Amino acid sequence: MKNSIQKKFINILVILLISSTVFISCKQKQEQPVFEQTVEFTNDNWDFTQRTIEFDANITDTINPYRIEVELKYGFDDERVDEMPLSFSVTAPDGGSTSVSSAFLFNDENATDIEQKAQKMSQSQLRVLFEKKYFNRSGVYHFRLNRHSEKFDNYNMQSLTLRIEKL
Repeated sequence: MKNSIQKKFINILVILLISSTVFISCKQKQEQPVFEQTVEFTNDNWDFTQRTIEFDANITDTINPYRIEVELKYGFDDERVDEMPLSFSVTAPDGGSTSVSSAFLFNDENATDIEQKAQKMSQSQLRVLFEKKYFNRSGVYHFRLNRHSEKFDNYNMQSLTLRIEKL
């Protein structure tokens, strides 16, 4: 009886070891972004003259989809606007373009106090502009981000990063 319990225990351990080895080996490693560029704002001020930011990226893989996102880093400011809408366009080498709209939200009326405090402490927001974007032509793509805001300047804005990752 004792011998059969030991065999079952050993069998279970072997199965767990094999399962965990297979799981770890099947896990895909995360690739580096295909493109990542950061614009730093002088004196933490995303001023009106910089409301449009442009990037150029050479995209060669036309088979796989990509994820396009922007990350805004900022400092704490009670006077900040509640939201900052933005539009984003992608222009292909042949001149065709695609546009989307999004917004950075700084004061969510539906958020709890804990969520608002966590957001202020993080001082960073990520917006996914395209969850799954295909590039049909190989070549240099032009990316244009335009912020829309009632405020002339946006203070305590430190940097904005455009990131393109292959899925």
